[in-house]
Parts: sequence; C-alpha cells; structure tokens
Amino acid sequence: MKTYVVIHNKNSRGKNLKKEYIDRLFISNNLKHIYKSTNSYEELDETIKLYSNSSVYQYCTIGGDGSLNSLVNSLMKNNIQTPDVSILPAGSGSDFIRTFAISQDIEVAMRHLCTENYYEIDVGLVKNKDKDKYFVNVMNIGFLADSVEASEKLPRIFRKFRYPVSFWQKIIKAFATETSIDTDRGEFNGKVFNISICNAQYFGGGWNISPKSSLQDGLFNVQIFAVTKLKAMKIFFLAKKGLHLTEPGVIVKKTSSIKLKTDQAIEIDGDFFGNGPADIFIKKRAIRFKI
Repeated sequence: MKTYVVIHNKNSRGKNLKKEYIDRLFISNNLKHIYKSTNSYEELDETIKLYSNSSVYQYCTIGGDGSLNSLVNSLMKNNIQTPDVSILPAGSGSDFIRTFAISQDIEVAMRHLCTENYYEIDVGLVKNKDKDKYFVNVMNIGFLADSVEASEKLPRIFRKFRYPVSFWQKIIKAFATETSIDTDRGEFNGKVFNISICNAQYFGGGWNISPKSSLQDGLFNVQIFAVTKLKAMKIFFLAKKGLHLTEPGVIVKKTSSIKLKTDQAIEIDGDFFGNGPADIFIKKRAIRFKI
C-alpha cells in the first residue's frame, strides 16, 4: 500500500487533535504515513509539491469539506494524475462523505483507510474573471451563496452556528433575481431564488439535496429553484430528505458544462467563491477516493 501523506488542517474544528493521537491511529493499523500540519493553503500546496509522486504517496486530509476542497485543488493544480484521496472527518461539515455512508466518527472512518477500495470520481471546476477553483461536492448560485458569504463575516463567537445564523439573517430580505445560464442541454432565463450544481448528494449539514447524483457519470445534477422565497422555504425543508425534486418550480438538468451569464454570488463546498459571470466544467473521474 502507498504511504499516506496525512495533512492536518489546523484551521478546522479538528485543530485540537494531537499529532500523537493521529500517529497512533495509523501505526495501530499498520499504515505507513507522513504527518504534516498546515495553517494555510500555501503550506498545504508546498507539502503536495514535496510529495508529488502519486505512485508512491496517497493523500489524506484531516478536517471537513473545506479541507478536502483545498487538498483537491492543490492536487489538481499541481497536475497530480488521478491521485488517491481520503479524509478523516474532523471539520465543521463533512457532507461529502455522506454520499458513501462513511462515518463522521474519525476512528470508525479510519477503517476505510485500511482497504484498497477506491471510487473514481468527477471533479468540478468554476472560473470567473478573477480566479478558478475546483470542487467535489456542491456549488450554489444565489441565495445559499449569499448566506455562506454572510456566514464568513460573522464574529468568531458564532463559528459553530454560522451557517444557520446567516441563513435566517439573509432570508428576511432575500428575493428571486433575474438569472441567465447556458448549458449543453439548453438555456434558462428567468427569476431564480437559488441554483444548486451538484456533483455529490449532500450539503448543508446533511441535506440530501441531490439524491440522484452520480460521481462517475461526467455530469452535474443542476437544480434551478425558479420560485418565490415562500416556496423556496418549503423546498429547502423537503430537501433535507431529498423530497423536493418533483415540486413545481424545481427544474432539474443533467449537464457537463454551465455558463452563468449574470452576477449572482457563488459558493463551492461550503466556502464563498465570488460572483458571476462564470463558467463551470466537469473533469470526469479525475481522482480516486478511498471508500
């Protein structure tokens, strides 16, 4: 088995986990590993450059969806070919692994690292005029992105509850906005409350936003919520159980590329990205995720 490069995100909720504890998890399971703690994307990126031989190394992040997103971005931007990737959950949100029914308990999740079971998965890429970024889970355009942006501006005292606090803070004055997108399956122009572009199935702390998503088909599952705020509230409630897809005003498309032609806010994998216009693409089976 390849040696694990274990990247411990010291900005995640798992920052207080001790190196000795993490070392013990790997040693007790007879897994070769190199432990690296990082405090920034730049430090993570330097680590990946140092251990870039993917025939020798596989890559494990300790954190949540944001930590996984950072690892995938570094691997992709350093042109590491089809890297082996895994996660030990210790973040503010580990929604991506829910698609594979991997436990949120770090010691239970550790069992998956002892296998040779991998799942080749698609990776999304979004580009606007300022930057580009990869994502593995879910991207939102509109209201939910506005909420994420607001959450990142809240005082640290709200850190644990920042998403629900910002959600209710923003919903008061929210409204549907004129939106224009092109896809390889047609275009849409009209008033939209939110658009979810899904690679995996879960986000937002367990919402089953896209129960029919496949991570291997080379297609995004795009959900356009062309509804009023009041109707959107019902849809969000139903989305927690994946029961919203047949609601009037929910338009579902399968597509491999999207062009956002208007200037709505964008969030990816739980972090604010920026604003449109933007182009969104998919890279089919770009990484191997350990399950």
